[in-house]
Amino acid sequence: MPKLIVCLGFLILTSMAQAQSIQVSASVNKNPVMVDESFILSIVANGEVDRDAFDSSFLMKDFVVGRTSISSQTKMINFDTTRTTTWSTVLIPRNKGRFTIPAFNVDGFITKPLEVLVVPATASSSSSSRDLFITTNLDVAEAYLQQQIRYTVKLHLGKDLQRGSLSSPTLENADIRQIGKDKEYNEVVEGRRYRIIERSFAIIPQQSGTFTIEGPLFEGEVIDNSRQSFGFFNRSKAVNRVGPSQTITVLPIPSNYDQHWLPSNFVQLDDEWQGNTREFIAGEPITRTITLTAIGVVEEQLPQITSIYPDSVKTYPDQAETTTVEKDNTLIAQRKESIAIIPSQAGQLVIPQVRIPWFNTMTQKTEFAVLAEKILQILPATTQPTSGIPSSPVIQAAAESKPQTSMPTELKNQNMTMSQYWMWLTAGLLVLWLLTLVFWYKHVIALKAATKHASNSPARNSQNEQSLWKNLEKALDKNASLETQTYLALWLGHTTQDKQATLAQSLKCIDNQSLNEAVNILLASRYSKTQTEWQSTALHQILRKLRKEGSIEKYKKHNLSPLYPDT
Repeated sequence: MPKLIVCLGFLILTSMAQAQSIQVSASVNKNPVMVDESFILSIVANGEVDRDAFDSSFLMKDFVVGRTSISSQTKMINFDTTRTTTWSTVLIPRNKGRFTIPAFNVDGFITKPLEVLVVPATASSSSSSRDLFITTNLDVAEAYLQQQIRYTVKLHLGKDLQRGSLSSPTLENADIRQIGKDKEYNEVVEGRRYRIIERSFAIIPQQSGTFTIEGPLFEGEVIDNSRQSFGFFNRSKAVNRVGPSQTITVLPIPSNYDQHWLPSNFVQLDDEWQGNTREFIAGEPITRTITLTAIGVVEEQLPQITSIYPDSVKTYPDQAETTTVEKDNTLIAQRKESIAIIPSQAGQLVIPQVRIPWFNTMTQKTEFAVLAEKILQILPATTQPTSGIPSSPVIQAAAESKPQTSMPTELKNQNMTMSQYWMWLTAGLLVLWLLTLVFWYKHVIALKAATKHASNSPARNSQNEQSLWKNLEKALDKNASLETQTYLALWLGHTTQDKQATLAQSLKCIDNQSLNEAVNILLASRYSKTQTEWQSTALHQILRKLRKEGSIEKYKKHNLSPLYPDT
């Protein structure tokens, strides 16, 4: 027990002696320093201390705090061991004046505070101190909320750069992104030539008020010609610089503005129509693409394009496409919305105008990007060929034969004979054409009488209906959406005795909810940009049920006038 007590006392005395021998000091490598010039703060602890005992976070109030390096050294002289831990932190002042580096607590040991004098860059007469510096610039002093601010950084190099990196500026509650590529050129500043690297940033503030944009930090190495080089190797010197801060005032949304907030200096709406823009046919899809373009914003700020269409058309919109590109150091955002429009009837189709509100940051007024109202002429569907009086092939042949009357020079003496030949030929063809008209008229009279009997013949109608139904079932069995749409329009038109009706008109006449939903799924699979595989099972079952029950027969047009009315 006495030996144990002696050992414990020895250990306590040893630890107390080591604790009393620990010394902590703080120093800087230069004083005074210039604004944007880096200097090194060193904290040295002689003794056994924790490597994580140093905390530099509270220096961020007055300085840009760079990386901290930690080094440890152990010496043993005559069995006397000495341990030294050094923390080296890069600091860059942002403003001129006198600043106090407070005391540090390292494992319970306190350093002495340091006072550092920061002078303006122009106060130094030594040109070597301006081998490298940064300037910053804003295109506006005031901006509206979410308005693009162009921030330009220029890195001035008076010596050859070996390596380096430039960070982005910092601003709380803001979207910051680099725009464009770096520019490199030479420029003379205060009588000295500098190599300048220029970089631009787009800053979009997300909060109103007055803020300070902290300048970017440059960390790199330049070739130091003042030091002796060995062979082919040049000595380099580490450099750190920070750009000057900039103050910006962000204005809130005006109190009298109640639209979607889109601050810009240019907004435009455009639309494109796919296919032949002069001929639109009922029942056939029309693809319209509307593009919204805005300058100085990002794609997330663009509103949804609201377009209204009359009830006589079916619409199938696709998913919107958005993108943000850079051009001339400016952000350009675009939103594209495509929609398939299927008119159900022929005639005039009026599509209302589209209006997108936006706030003009130059005039500080609300404006509207407008797509004017459009009037389309919809032609009737051509699902069945229409019968009519055929154009005379005789006259067409005679007209086409006229250019062939040009003859070689050696046959000019036969012009009179050839003219008489063509005259008699034309007269003969005209007589044949008149005879054709007479026979055709007699055929029409006979056909009218036959039609009255044929319309009452259930066997013939059944045969035509069975043929169309057979073709429709083949298309359904193959899941062929195009063939199904075509034969479905023909079969419904024949069944309702309105062969010229479009698919939409027949569906409107039948007015069956289940059938309408199944056909809409068919059309959506065809006309949507994100096409999906269509299954015909549901539509096939509905059509079989309607045909078996005879539900479509009751929609036949009993009030149709006869094809050839009595005279």
